[in-house]
Amino acid sequence: MSDELGVALQSAVVESKSPGAVAYVGKGDVTLFHGAYGARQLIPKSLPAEKDTFYDLASLTKVVATTTSVMLLYEEGLIDFDAPVSTYLPIPAFGQFTIRHCLTHTAGLVPGRPYYKECSSLNEMLQRYAGVDLEWPPGTRRQYSDVGFMILGKVVELVARDSLDAFCAKRIFSPLGMRCTRFNPPKEWAARCAATEKCAWRGKVIVGVVHDENAYAVGGVSGHAGLFSTAEDLARFCRALLGGKLLSEKTLSEMTRLGQVPFYPWQGLGWKVDPWVCGSEGFLPARTAMGHTGWTGTSIWIDRRSGVFVILLANTCHPTRDARDTAALRRMFHDGVAQRLFPDRSNVHTGLDRLVWDGFAPVRGKRIALLTNHAAVDQLGRPILDVLALDPAVKLRTVYTPEHGFQGKTEAGKAVKSETGAVPFVSLYGERRRPSGKELSGIDLFVVDLPDVGARYYTYVSTMRDCLAACAEAKKPALVLDRPNPVGGEILEGPIATETASAVCCAPIPIRHGMTMGELALFFSNTTLKDKKLALSINELDGWRRKLLFAQCALPWEPPSPNIPTPETALLYVGACLFEGANLNEGRGTETPFMILGAPWLDAEAIVQAIAPEDRTGCLLHATRYTPRSIPGKAASPQYCDTACGGIRIEINEPLQVRAFRLATALIIAIRNRHPDLLKLRKSFDVLAGTRELRQQIESGLSASKIVAQHAPALDAFDNERVLRYPRGGEES
Repeated sequence: MSDELGVALQSAVVESKSPGAVAYVGKGDVTLFHGAYGARQLIPKSLPAEKDTFYDLASLTKVVATTTSVMLLYEEGLIDFDAPVSTYLPIPAFGQFTIRHCLTHTAGLVPGRPYYKECSSLNEMLQRYAGVDLEWPPGTRRQYSDVGFMILGKVVELVARDSLDAFCAKRIFSPLGMRCTRFNPPKEWAARCAATEKCAWRGKVIVGVVHDENAYAVGGVSGHAGLFSTAEDLARFCRALLGGKLLSEKTLSEMTRLGQVPFYPWQGLGWKVDPWVCGSEGFLPARTAMGHTGWTGTSIWIDRRSGVFVILLANTCHPTRDARDTAALRRMFHDGVAQRLFPDRSNVHTGLDRLVWDGFAPVRGKRIALLTNHAAVDQLGRPILDVLALDPAVKLRTVYTPEHGFQGKTEAGKAVKSETGAVPFVSLYGERRRPSGKELSGIDLFVVDLPDVGARYYTYVSTMRDCLAACAEAKKPALVLDRPNPVGGEILEGPIATETASAVCCAPIPIRHGMTMGELALFFSNTTLKDKKLALSINELDGWRRKLLFAQCALPWEPPSPNIPTPETALLYVGACLFEGANLNEGRGTETPFMILGAPWLDAEAIVQAIAPEDRTGCLLHATRYTPRSIPGKAASPQYCDTACGGIRIEINEPLQVRAFRLATALIIAIRNRHPDLLKLRKSFDVLAGTRELRQQIESGLSASKIVAQHAPALDAFDNERVLRYPRGGEES
């Protein structure tokens, strides 16, 4: 592990063209890696980076010193997050915003101004900022700002009746044994300090003195910058937070609560939470991670759930900021950590989350139509209509709904009525299947956010295709807010469809097609809609890799239709939907649809025994008896309603190994062999299969393994031809 992380650090330094870096990775009290690579100084002479090198933490000061100090005073009842700042700092202009606004960068303050050229004290600078109008009303936007933390640092001093540096030393650094952490490091530390920029203002390379000009001008101590430390000292800090030795669990939970800024859920109190792969801060695949960065090239991420923390200290601004790529440094090293410590999970963000991340820019000010349903929620579980309502500049004109209706409560195959209102809800399952040209003439953009289940039978794919075709004909652009394929994107199963005129089989793709809705939209744009020149854009996923199943994505699951209650159901639906094409009950009328099958005449024990181990990979089969019942809204008249059935219950024990199409094919073959006169494959079986070939293969006596083998060349060819937007299993995220 340590050697692998050392290679990751070296690669990150080299690829980002950083002088050097020191990293520390821990889990609880265990040190997984502590190493250095490269240089701490390049000019006027080269000096190596070492594990005990002191780094200018820059904005890590905001969380290590200032936020922690505010939290300690909050726990003592001396600070109220929601009190106006002027309660503690008697400047009337600061009564417009609260302590919480400052902690969350939502106070409306300017990011910062070069007052260091004119001011020599913090009080003088704050008076200058008090005379500057807020950029927007507090609590309406997030804008990262040093000023809010300069203010908070002064609040700490006034409330604690002590200087910020003295308070931090007494209450944080000394109790934790952080002997190498302080503002204004003594001169004897300079020989171990990493150099920062060759500063034009000061006319020299900065070593052992705070780089931030505003912090330097006020004496090196400020709430936004000025702190120096080592990786080992910061590891003590991280362990104290994780171990409850510094702040209470209640305070930590409030500090790192997702969603406290509705229009930017990833901002906690001081700390950012829930890292993004595409962000500039580095990535840990954990919703519970809290982190921050510093301009000089520093960063910390701490995951409270797993106990993992990652410290990365660098001086990417040395000797100049011009060629630095701090984001690449952080991403490469954190990717290395994530792949080794969290190979099988990720905190995925959807296209809807990305819309919020981007401040609704793709839809702001536009008249939009939306194809969606209740299952389109963001990472916090908020329905898409509530999310869009966060920005009043979004002009929603029409909501189009698929099979099962907007609420997802209408039984499969039943027509759904449209609803009128200020925003009409128009059903595209029933009398009509696509928007009209007249409706589209009144919009600027057609948006799709429609959770799929990863199987070709699911009619949502067909509904999206018909809407995209209508957009192409009306020359209206379309935007797909992408979501993970819940059954993953690596495994393909089933025949490539040759008969594609049905809503349950609308494209020449496999049953388990391995594509997201965004990728399917691109597939349609490049094939059936190619001549119509659809203007298509995709809000891509963040953090998804093709090998990941839904349960590994840390996203809330909302059943997209009545009989797909869980992600595991979706995984088995890939094969079990074929039972609908036979005189078998596929689990409708039970609490576990598609996870049980049966018929009154079925010899379940014999069928279970007949299934070869290679055909049931990832699953356990159990013979049972059950009676389907009428369940309004889910299965009003299920096959064999109120009739006792011999049944086979399918239990998933290794989700990544499940091959549901192969299992379903093997079950149909075994049932046919045991009950040749009783099993009936209906015409709808071919429609679901997308070809007559599967029936012919079964009737010719082929085994499931031979049928799968015959499909393999076509699936390999399809895999090579499909356009993929996300990494495969072994690739970098």
